Amino acid sequence: MNLNNDRSNIEKGIAFENLCVDKLHQLGFCNTQKTKNTDYGADIVGNLGDTKYVFQCKYHKKKQGNRAVQEVLGSKSLYKANRCAVISESGFTKQAYCLAKSNYCILIKGVDFFNASEFLGFIKGTEGLNLKLFDFDVDLIKPYEELKLKIGHTPRNSDLDPTMRYHIVKKYGGLTEFIKHIGDVPFSKRPSNEQIKQEYLSIRNRIKRIPTLEDITTNSKLSRNCFSAYPFTKLQKECGDSPNIERGISKVELIKAYWELRTKLKHFPSQQDLDKHGIYKTSYYRLRFGSFNNFLKEVNLTKTAVKMQRQYSKSDLITMYAIIENLFKVKEENPNFILNQTVLENLKYTNKGLLIPATISKRFSGWNKFQIKYRTIPEIKQFTDKLKNLLDEFKNREWGLDN
Repeated sequence: MNLNNDRSNIEKGIAFENLCVDKLHQLGFCNTQKTKNTDYGADIVGNLGDTKYVFQCKYHKKKQGNRAVQEVLGSKSLYKANRCAVISESGFTKQAYCLAKSNYCILIKGVDFFNASEFLGFIKGTEGLNLKLFDFDVDLIKPYEELKLKIGHTPRNSDLDPTMRYHIVKKYGGLTEFIKHIGDVPFSKRPSNEQIKQEYLSIRNRIKRIPTLEDITTNSKLSRNCFSAYPFTKLQKECGDSPNIERGISKVELIKAYWELRTKLKHFPSQQDLDKHGIYKTSYYRLRFGSFNNFLKEVNLTKTAVKMQRQYSKSDLITMYAIIENLFKVKEENPNFILNQTVLENLKYTNKGLLIPATISKRFSGWNKFQIKYRTIPEIKQFTDKLKNLLDEFKNREWGLDN
């Protein structure tokens, strides 16, 4: 943007500020006004929704450095603003971008500002450097602001969809930190105990069982923290329910509850059965017995009985592979037959994979590594030689494998 060259630098600066004010009005800002000459680092103050911004406006030939960023950061608390930004006709230095990024200050080039149709689009900008530094904010701030406008208050975790919640946790550590970094005010109004009770009872009637905290997170409009701080076990007891999580449960009580559920379901309960129908969740069994496998050993049950996938050791996998490979050598009458992944994938037992290649690859950190290890174990050669001789002996009999 070129202002009249006949003007002084001060007049050009004032004219640039006036143009910025007009543009902010177009972009939906309200209560937008210029500060006095003693602005302490801010030229314009304005609101976009419930969020208050301070702007530093720079109309210079040289790119703006750290000083402009430092000035507007200093004015943020003075004007009790949530966020701060610098608008520069000439752009910014790399140092300014780095300082702005670490302090969540928005840097806007003049060309982006005056051509924009929405405010959040500025953060991306048109330069690769700008995009690299600020696109993570746009990806979260824009849907966050849209959600905030829709629900009418600062979002809570229960208001976020799983994708937004995941990215906020990954990039900021949690919603609280994200809200703090962007200068928003957390939603902190806590409902009364009676309101929390009514919400709990409403959820219980809706899902037809005693709610867990996970059920609360999924079904309640109130924050999960409201229920946790009650505390939750006290709330459940006051509503006439037995707490889902209660200290002091003995091994004897857990075993008794398991067998009672076995009688009710008419089959050995799986972990999913316990979590859905049991008095105590699988977490109790893991906590008290060290693992669910240890519990099964305690009651003389196998993984197969409770429909759990068996975990084979490396030695088990090598032995099974050797047996199958040698069976195929006899069947195919080819002593050089090598068992590969395709053959294994097609092998079924009771309509299930007999020896899944992915299991081998995972256990040995790759199929090729397994092949190398398998071929270099002396005991395997001795074992396969004995097995081959045994199979050949059976094959030569009248009732042998060739029938």
